[in-house]
Amino acid sequence: MPRIDRHLLRQVAYPFVVAIGLVVALVFLFQARRLARAALGLGLTLSDVFTIFASALPPFLVLAIPIAFLLAVLLGLGRLSQDLEIVAIRASGATPLRIGRTTILLGAVVSLGCIPIAVIGEPYGLRTLHQRLVSVGLRNLSQAVRPGVFSEDFRGSAVYARQRSDDGTLSDVLLFDERDPERTVMMTARRGRVTTDSSNHVSFRLEQGEMHFGTPIEPSRYDRLHFERAELALDAHDEISRRTKFVSIIGRLTMTQMREIFENQDRDRDRDRADEVYARRVEQTYWRRLAFPSMAFVFGVVGAAIALTDRARSRARNAVIGILVVVAYYVSTRIADIAVFNDLLAPFVAAWLPNLAFLVPAFVIFMRSGRPK
Repeated sequence: MPRIDRHLLRQVAYPFVVAIGLVVALVFLFQARRLARAALGLGLTLSDVFTIFASALPPFLVLAIPIAFLLAVLLGLGRLSQDLEIVAIRASGATPLRIGRTTILLGAVVSLGCIPIAVIGEPYGLRTLHQRLVSVGLRNLSQAVRPGVFSEDFRGSAVYARQRSDDGTLSDVLLFDERDPERTVMMTARRGRVTTDSSNHVSFRLEQGEMHFGTPIEPSRYDRLHFERAELALDAHDEISRRTKFVSIIGRLTMTQMREIFENQDRDRDRDRADEVYARRVEQTYWRRLAFPSMAFVFGVVGAAIALTDRARSRARNAVIGILVVVAYYVSTRIADIAVFNDLLAPFVAAWLPNLAFLVPAFVIFMRSGRPK
Protein backbone atom coordinates (compact mmCIF):
# COMPACT_ATOMS: atom_id res chain seq x y z
CA MET A 1 0.00 0.00 0.00
CA PRO A 2 1.42 3.42 -0.96
CA ARG A 3 2.50 5.67 1.89
CA ILE A 4 -0.17 8.28 1.18
CA ASP A 5 -2.90 5.64 1.43
CA ARG A 6 -1.53 4.36 4.73
CA HIS A 7 -1.44 7.92 6.05
CA LEU A 8 -5.03 8.61 4.99
CA LEU A 9 -6.17 5.27 6.40
CA ARG A 10 -4.68 6.08 9.80
CA GLN A 11 -6.34 9.50 9.81
CA VAL A 12 -9.76 7.88 9.29
CA ALA A 13 -9.39 4.55 11.12
CA TYR A 14 -8.55 5.95 14.55
CA PRO A 15 -11.48 8.41 14.68
CA PHE A 16 -13.71 5.65 13.28
CA VAL A 17 -13.06 3.34 16.23
CA VAL A 18 -13.65 6.16 18.72
CA ALA A 19 -16.75 7.36 16.85
CA ILE A 20 -18.31 3.88 16.92
CA GLY A 21 -18.06 3.85 20.70
CA LEU A 22 -19.50 7.36 20.99
CA VAL A 23 -22.36 6.75 18.55
CA VAL A 24 -23.29 3.43 20.16
CA ALA A 25 -23.29 5.14 23.56
CA LEU A 26 -25.51 7.95 22.25
CA VAL A 27 -27.92 5.52 20.60
CA PHE A 28 -28.17 3.52 23.81
CA LEU A 29 -28.84 6.71 25.75
CA PHE A 30 -31.70 7.58 23.40
CA GLN A 31 -33.07 4.04 23.61
CA ALA A 32 -32.37 3.53 27.32
CA ARG A 33 -35.82 4.78 28.34
CA ARG A 34 -37.53 2.15 26.20
CA LEU A 35 -35.32 -0.62 27.51
CA ALA A 36 -35.70 0.61 31.08
CA ARG A 37 -39.49 0.78 30.78
CA ALA A 38 -39.54 -2.77 29.46
CA ALA A 39 -36.94 -4.32 31.71
CA LEU A 40 -36.38 -2.44 34.95
CA GLY A 41 -38.23 -3.53 38.04
CA LEU A 42 -38.52 -7.10 36.81
CA GLY A 43 -35.98 -8.65 39.14
CA LEU A 44 -33.36 -8.97 36.40
CA THR A 45 -30.44 -11.32 36.80
CA LEU A 46 -26.99 -10.53 35.44
CA SER A 47 -27.68 -12.94 32.58
CA ASP A 48 -30.91 -11.09 31.73
CA VAL A 49 -29.14 -7.71 31.64
CA PHE A 50 -26.36 -9.02 29.40
CA THR A 51 -28.77 -10.78 27.03
CA ILE A 52 -31.11 -7.78 26.74
CA PHE A 53 -28.39 -5.27 25.91
CA ALA A 54 -26.37 -7.64 23.72
CA SER A 55 -29.43 -8.59 21.64
CA ALA A 56 -30.39 -4.91 21.28
CA LEU A 57 -26.94 -4.04 19.91
CA PRO A 58 -27.16 -5.35 16.28
CA PRO A 59 -30.07 -3.07 15.25
CA PHE A 60 -28.17 -0.12 16.72
CA LEU A 61 -24.91 -1.07 14.98
CA VAL A 62 -26.59 -1.12 11.56
CA LEU A 63 -27.12 2.64 11.93
CA ALA A 64 -24.27 3.48 14.30
CA ILE A 65 -21.44 2.15 12.13
CA PRO A 66 -22.25 4.23 8.98
CA ILE A 67 -22.83 7.34 11.10
CA ALA A 68 -19.53 6.77 12.92
CA PHE A 69 -17.76 6.33 9.59
CA LEU A 70 -19.14 9.63 8.29
CA LEU A 71 -17.91 11.45 11.39
CA ALA A 72 -14.51 9.73 11.11
CA VAL A 73 -14.09 10.81 7.48
CA LEU A 74 -15.10 14.39 8.26
CA LEU A 75 -12.80 14.59 11.27
CA GLY A 76 -9.85 12.78 9.67
CA LEU A 77 -9.85 14.50 6.29
CA GLY A 78 -10.97 17.74 7.92
CA ARG A 79 -7.84 17.78 10.05
CA LEU A 80 -5.68 17.23 6.99
CA SER A 81 -7.48 20.06 5.20
CA GLN A 82 -7.14 22.37 8.19
CA ASP A 83 -3.40 21.64 8.42
CA LEU A 84 -3.05 22.26 4.66
CA GLU A 85 -1.88 18.69 4.08
CA ILE A 86 -4.60 18.28 1.46
CA VAL A 87 -3.22 21.34 -0.33
CA ALA A 88 0.26 19.82 -0.30
CA ILE A 89 -1.01 16.51 -1.64
CA ARG A 90 -2.91 18.27 -4.41
CA ALA A 91 0.15 20.31 -5.28
CA SER A 92 1.98 17.05 -5.94
CA GLY A 93 -0.55 16.33 -8.70
CA ALA A 94 -2.97 14.04 -6.84
CA THR A 95 -6.60 14.17 -7.98
CA PRO A 96 -9.58 14.18 -5.61
CA LEU A 97 -10.24 10.55 -6.57
CA ARG A 98 -6.66 9.66 -5.68
CA ILE A 99 -7.00 11.36 -2.29
CA GLY A 100 -10.47 10.08 -1.50
CA ARG A 101 -10.19 6.54 -2.80
CA THR A 102 -8.91 5.24 0.54
CA THR A 103 -11.96 6.47 2.44
CA ILE A 104 -14.32 5.37 -0.34
CA LEU A 105 -12.85 1.86 -0.46
CA LEU A 106 -12.88 1.69 3.33
CA GLY A 107 -16.54 2.73 3.23
CA ALA A 108 -17.26 -0.12 0.79
CA VAL A 109 -15.53 -2.59 3.12
CA VAL A 110 -17.47 -1.26 6.11
CA SER A 111 -20.72 -1.58 4.14
CA LEU A 112 -19.96 -5.20 3.28
CA GLY A 113 -19.21 -5.86 6.94
CA CYS A 114 -22.53 -4.34 7.99
CA ILE A 115 -24.61 -6.55 5.69
CA PRO A 116 -24.38 -9.69 7.89
CA ILE A 117 -25.24 -7.56 10.93
CA ALA A 118 -28.38 -6.26 9.19
CA VAL A 119 -29.44 -9.48 7.46
CA ILE A 120 -28.64 -11.98 10.23
CA GLY A 121 -27.79 -10.11 13.41
CA GLU A 122 -30.74 -7.70 13.46
CA PRO A 123 -33.61 -10.23 13.21
CA TYR A 124 -31.83 -12.68 15.51
CA GLY A 125 -31.12 -9.95 18.04
CA LEU A 126 -34.68 -8.62 18.00
CA ARG A 127 -36.14 -12.12 18.37
CA THR A 128 -33.81 -12.83 21.27
CA LEU A 129 -34.64 -9.47 22.86
CA HIS A 130 -38.38 -10.09 22.55
CA GLN A 131 -38.15 -13.63 23.90
CA ARG A 132 -36.08 -12.56 26.89
CA LEU A 133 -38.36 -9.62 27.69
CA VAL A 134 -41.39 -11.93 27.50
CA SER A 135 -39.66 -14.49 29.70
CA VAL A 136 -38.65 -11.87 32.26
CA GLY A 137 -42.11 -10.27 32.13
CA LEU A 138 -43.87 -13.58 32.74
CA ARG A 139 -41.49 -14.38 35.55
CA ASN A 140 -42.25 -11.01 37.09
CA LEU A 141 -46.01 -11.49 36.70
CA SER A 142 -45.78 -14.85 38.41
CA GLN A 143 -44.27 -13.03 41.38
CA ALA A 144 -46.56 -10.00 41.15
CA VAL A 145 -49.01 -11.16 43.81
CA ARG A 146 -47.85 -9.45 46.98
CA PRO A 147 -49.39 -10.35 50.34
CA GLY A 148 -52.09 -8.00 51.55
CA VAL A 149 -52.41 -6.13 48.22
CA PHE A 150 -54.85 -6.58 45.32
CA SER A 151 -52.91 -7.28 42.12
CA GLU A 152 -54.58 -6.03 38.91
CA ASP A 153 -51.79 -6.81 36.42
CA PHE A 154 -54.04 -9.26 34.58
CA ARG A 155 -56.72 -8.20 32.12
CA GLY A 156 -60.17 -8.35 33.72
CA SER A 157 -58.92 -10.00 36.91
CA ALA A 158 -57.77 -9.12 40.41
CA VAL A 159 -55.91 -11.33 42.87
CA TYR A 160 -55.38 -11.07 46.62
CA ALA A 161 -53.43 -13.29 49.01
CA ARG A 162 -52.97 -12.91 52.74
CA GLN A 163 -49.51 -14.51 52.83
CA ARG A 164 -46.79 -15.64 50.45
CA SER A 165 -44.12 -18.16 51.41
CA ASP A 166 -40.53 -18.18 50.17
CA ASP A 167 -41.28 -20.90 47.62
CA GLY A 168 -44.10 -18.80 46.08
CA THR A 169 -47.05 -20.59 47.65
CA LEU A 170 -49.96 -18.24 48.40
CA SER A 171 -52.24 -18.57 51.41
CA ASP A 172 -55.88 -17.46 51.75
CA VAL A 173 -56.33 -16.51 48.09
CA LEU A 174 -59.16 -14.38 46.72
CA LEU A 175 -59.57 -14.03 42.94
CA PHE A 176 -62.06 -12.02 40.86
CA ASP A 177 -62.47 -12.90 37.18
CA GLU A 178 -64.59 -10.40 35.22
CA ARG A 179 -63.35 -11.15 31.70
CA ASP A 180 -66.78 -12.47 30.81
CA PRO A 181 -69.33 -9.82 31.88
CA GLU A 182 -72.10 -12.40 31.53
CA ARG A 183 -70.41 -14.80 33.95
CA THR A 184 -68.49 -13.14 36.78
CA VAL A 185 -66.48 -15.55 38.93
CA MET A 186 -65.07 -15.16 42.42
CA MET A 187 -62.74 -17.85 43.75
CA THR A 188 -61.43 -18.40 47.25
CA ALA A 189 -58.82 -20.97 48.19
CA ARG A 190 -56.75 -21.97 51.16
CA ARG A 191 -53.60 -22.29 49.06
CA GLY A 192 -52.56 -21.30 45.58
CA ARG A 193 -49.59 -21.05 43.28
CA VAL A 194 -48.85 -19.03 40.15
CA THR A 195 -47.28 -20.67 37.09
CA THR A 196 -46.49 -19.34 33.62
CA ASP A 197 -46.02 -20.77 30.14
CA SER A 198 -44.55 -19.61 26.84
CA SER A 199 -47.98 -18.56 25.49
CA ASN A 200 -48.18 -15.42 27.63
CA HIS A 201 -50.59 -17.11 30.04
CA VAL A 202 -50.45 -17.14 33.81
CA SER A 203 -52.18 -20.04 35.55
CA PHE A 204 -53.47 -20.00 39.12
CA ARG A 205 -53.44 -23.45 40.65
CA LEU A 206 -55.71 -23.37 43.67
CA GLU A 207 -56.37 -25.94 46.38
CA GLN A 208 -59.24 -26.41 48.82
CA GLY A 209 -61.54 -23.59 47.83
CA GLU A 210 -64.84 -22.46 46.40
CA MET A 211 -66.06 -20.89 43.16
CA HIS A 212 -68.90 -18.36 43.31
CA PHE A 213 -70.83 -17.59 40.12
CA GLY A 214 -73.18 -14.74 39.37
CA THR A 215 -74.85 -13.38 36.24
CA PRO A 216 -76.51 -9.99 35.57
CA ILE A 217 -79.14 -11.70 33.42
CA GLU A 218 -80.48 -13.61 36.44
CA PRO A 219 -79.65 -11.50 39.53
CA SER A 220 -81.50 -13.89 41.81
CA ARG A 221 -79.37 -16.86 40.74
CA TYR A 222 -76.21 -17.67 42.65
CA ASP A 223 -74.02 -20.76 42.25
CA ARG A 224 -71.32 -22.06 44.56
CA LEU A 225 -68.94 -24.91 43.81
CA HIS A 226 -66.48 -26.59 46.18
CA PHE A 227 -63.22 -27.94 44.80
CA GLU A 228 -60.07 -29.64 46.02
CA ARG A 229 -57.96 -28.52 43.08
CA ALA A 230 -58.67 -26.01 40.35
CA GLU A 231 -56.67 -24.20 37.70
CA LEU A 232 -57.61 -20.89 36.09
CA ALA A 233 -55.61 -19.48 33.16
CA LEU A 234 -55.38 -15.69 32.95
CA ASP A 235 -54.21 -13.78 29.90
CA ALA A 236 -51.13 -11.59 30.45
CA HIS A 237 -50.95 -10.53 26.80
CA ASP A 238 -51.72 -6.86 27.47
CA GLU A 239 -48.99 -6.48 30.06
CA ILE A 240 -46.42 -8.32 27.96
CA SER A 241 -47.36 -6.36 24.83
CA ARG A 242 -47.01 -3.07 26.69
CA ARG A 243 -43.48 -3.95 27.72
CA THR A 244 -42.36 -5.26 24.32
CA LYS A 245 -44.27 -3.05 21.87
CA PHE A 246 -41.09 -1.18 20.87
CA VAL A 247 -39.58 -4.43 19.51
CA SER A 248 -40.69 -4.37 15.87
CA ILE A 249 -42.68 -7.37 14.70
CA ILE A 250 -41.43 -6.87 11.14
CA GLY A 251 -37.88 -6.44 12.41
CA ARG A 252 -37.98 -9.92 13.95
CA LEU A 253 -38.68 -11.53 10.56
CA THR A 254 -35.86 -13.16 8.63
CA MET A 255 -35.18 -12.24 5.02
CA THR A 256 -36.79 -15.49 3.85
CA GLN A 257 -39.94 -14.87 5.89
CA MET A 258 -40.20 -11.31 4.56
CA ARG A 259 -39.86 -12.46 0.98
CA GLU A 260 -42.58 -15.06 1.43
CA ILE A 261 -44.96 -12.44 2.85
CA PHE A 262 -44.74 -9.88 0.07
CA GLU A 263 -44.49 -12.47 -2.72
CA ASN A 264 -47.59 -14.27 -1.45
CA GLN A 265 -49.38 -10.94 -1.17
CA ASP A 266 -48.57 -10.15 -4.80
CA ARG A 267 -50.22 -13.42 -5.86
CA ASP A 268 -53.30 -12.84 -3.71
CA ARG A 269 -56.00 -11.15 -5.78
CA ASP A 270 -58.42 -10.79 -2.86
CA ARG A 271 -56.06 -8.77 -0.68
CA ASP A 272 -57.47 -5.92 1.38
CA ARG A 273 -55.91 -2.52 2.06
CA ALA A 274 -54.46 -3.42 5.47
CA ASP A 275 -52.75 -6.56 4.17
CA GLU A 276 -51.41 -4.69 1.17
CA VAL A 277 -49.91 -1.91 3.30
CA TYR A 278 -48.38 -4.47 5.64
CA ALA A 279 -46.85 -6.38 2.73
CA ARG A 280 -45.41 -3.14 1.30
CA ARG A 281 -43.89 -2.28 4.68
CA VAL A 282 -42.36 -5.74 4.89
CA GLU A 283 -40.92 -5.41 1.38
CA GLN A 284 -39.50 -1.97 2.17
CA THR A 285 -37.86 -3.34 5.33
CA TYR A 286 -36.47 -6.21 3.26
CA TRP A 287 -34.68 -3.86 0.87
CA ARG A 288 -33.76 -1.42 3.62
CA ARG A 289 -31.76 -4.15 5.34
CA LEU A 290 -29.47 -3.96 2.34
CA ALA A 291 -29.71 -0.19 1.85
CA PHE A 292 -28.81 0.79 5.41
CA PRO A 293 -25.44 -1.01 5.44
CA SER A 294 -24.53 0.70 2.15
CA MET A 295 -24.83 4.04 3.97
CA ALA A 296 -21.18 3.64 4.98
CA PHE A 297 -20.12 3.76 1.32
CA VAL A 298 -22.48 6.67 0.63
CA PHE A 299 -21.31 8.57 3.69
CA GLY A 300 -17.71 7.91 2.68
CA VAL A 301 -18.31 9.77 -0.58
CA VAL A 302 -20.31 12.49 1.19
CA GLY A 303 -17.61 12.96 3.82
CA ALA A 304 -14.85 13.11 1.22
CA ALA A 305 -16.82 15.64 -0.83
CA ILE A 306 -17.29 17.89 2.21
CA ALA A 307 -13.74 17.56 3.53
CA LEU A 308 -11.99 18.02 0.17
CA THR A 309 -13.64 21.32 -0.74
CA ASP A 310 -11.28 24.29 -0.91
CA ARG A 311 -12.66 25.90 2.22
CA ALA A 312 -10.92 24.67 5.38
CA ARG A 313 -13.21 24.03 8.34
CA SER A 314 -12.59 23.25 11.97
CA ARG A 315 -13.24 19.72 13.16
CA ALA A 316 -16.13 20.94 15.29
CA ARG A 317 -17.79 22.48 12.24
CA ASN A 318 -17.24 19.28 10.27
CA ALA A 319 -18.87 17.32 13.09
CA VAL A 320 -21.89 19.64 12.97
CA ILE A 321 -22.11 19.17 9.21
CA GLY A 322 -22.00 15.42 9.72
CA ILE A 323 -24.88 15.58 12.19
CA LEU A 324 -26.90 17.67 9.72
CA VAL A 325 -26.23 15.09 7.00
CA VAL A 326 -27.47 12.29 9.28
CA VAL A 327 -30.61 14.28 10.17
CA ALA A 328 -31.28 14.98 6.49
CA TYR A 329 -30.86 11.29 5.68
CA TYR A 330 -33.28 10.34 8.46
CA VAL A 331 -35.86 12.84 7.18
CA SER A 332 -35.53 11.41 3.68
CA THR A 333 -36.22 7.88 4.98
CA ARG A 334 -39.35 9.11 6.80
CA ILE A 335 -40.56 10.79 3.60
CA ALA A 336 -39.96 7.51 1.77
CA ASP A 337 -42.02 5.67 4.40
CA ILE A 338 -44.94 8.04 3.84
CA ALA A 339 -44.61 7.58 0.07
CA VAL A 340 -44.77 3.79 0.44
CA PHE A 341 -47.82 4.01 2.70
CA ASN A 342 -49.64 6.17 0.14
CA ASP A 343 -48.58 4.02 -2.85
CA LEU A 344 -46.48 6.86 -4.28
CA LEU A 345 -43.26 4.84 -4.44
CA ALA A 346 -42.45 1.18 -4.80
CA PRO A 347 -40.84 -0.30 -1.66
CA PHE A 348 -37.61 -1.06 -3.53
CA VAL A 349 -37.33 2.52 -4.78
CA ALA A 350 -38.22 3.99 -1.39
CA ALA A 351 -35.54 1.91 0.32
CA TRP A 352 -32.74 2.93 -2.05
CA LEU A 353 -33.79 6.46 -3.03
CA PRO A 354 -32.26 8.22 0.04
CA ASN A 355 -28.90 6.62 -0.74
CA LEU A 356 -29.02 7.76 -4.36
CA ALA A 357 -30.22 11.22 -3.34
CA PHE A 358 -27.05 11.68 -1.29
CA LEU A 359 -24.61 9.67 -3.40
CA VAL A 360 -25.08 11.38 -6.78
CA PRO A 361 -24.68 15.03 -5.65
CA ALA A 362 -21.84 14.10 -3.31
CA PHE A 363 -19.96 12.30 -6.08
CA VAL A 364 -20.38 15.29 -8.42
CA ILE A 365 -19.11 17.69 -5.74
CA PHE A 366 -16.30 15.29 -4.93
CA MET A 367 -15.10 15.14 -8.55
CA ARG A 368 -15.39 18.92 -9.02
CA SER A 369 -13.59 19.78 -5.78
CA GLY A 370 -10.12 19.50 -7.30
CA ARG A 371 -10.72 21.51 -10.45
CA PRO A 372 -8.65 24.68 -10.65
CA LYS A 373 -10.62 27.91 -10.45
